[in-house]
Amino acid sequence: MLFDALVINANPLLNLVHPGPYTPGAVNRVAALAMVAEGKGVNVARVLARHGHRVALTGFAGGHSGAWLRELVRAEGVHDAFVETLAPLRVGFMASDPQDEHPTTVFPGGFQVTEAECQALLGRVESLLDSVRLVIASGSVPDPVADGLYADLLALCGRRGVRCWLDAYGPAMGRALAGPVAPGLSKPNRQEWAQSPGWERVEELHITDGAAAIEIVESGRELWRVWPPALRQVNPVGSGDCYLAGLAHGWLAGWSWEARLRYAVAAGAANALRPDVAMIAPEEIQPLLDGVCLKRL
Repeated sequence: MLFDALVINANPLLNLVHPGPYTPGAVNRVAALAMVAEGKGVNVARVLARHGHRVALTGFAGGHSGAWLRELVRAEGVHDAFVETLAPLRVGFMASDPQDEHPTTVFPGGFQVTEAECQALLGRVESLLDSVRLVIASGSVPDPVADGLYADLLALCGRRGVRCWLDAYGPAMGRALAGPVAPGLSKPNRQEWAQSPGWERVEELHITDGAAAIEIVESGRELWRVWPPALRQVNPVGSGDCYLAGLAHGWLAGWSWEARLRYAVAAGAANALRPDVAMIAPEEIQPLLDGVCLKRL
């Protein structure tokens, strides 16, 4: 099977979600709670699938929680290529009151993985590289054992001549930036960009800063500044993932720089208008395109 994109989410999350008002410090009886597959790469894969792309998704997913996440991923029309781990996948909780500026979230930072499981994941990626146009690795790694995973992934894609984007942070991102092959595209926020060296090696760099302008740098030279449309956000969680999915959609479709930047920013804005995370559809993005402001430098 041929895929437009292979997405790697090493540290996905099965999230129990309450999208409505609640009272902290009290018993809250609600009509229902939703179990949702999340994680930065899961979000990217879901949005790309909703745009009609053929997407394969891999990463670590073990135990009953991992099996549930994989079932939810398949229900979105995404090809399940996850590697099962001995340790169960992490489970979190999110309550999103429309009156709050940010939802309340509780989740573990990761789960245990072994060196053998890291090698199994790299093997899974290698087995799929001949059938994909673009590789996107997104999110943290679940265990310090996997800190070298992204550097190894970039080297693997480099040897096979497949473009690889990386949206990550922490020691795993630092090792990737210091590795032999740099990412084709990365999307750090302003704080991440200031804290880690090596960003100048990234071919295409998108530096985000909340609601402020996004700076786009190519080969060390700033080319664009982009401002999102003015709106009252409901839940900003996942907006960066939708931005990345919008960029990938435009790249896969062969759009111009301006068209894919405008679409990516509108996709992030569309996500912020919803109480859930990365559940947007193309028809929600289109009305926001005219509100995006682009300036070429």
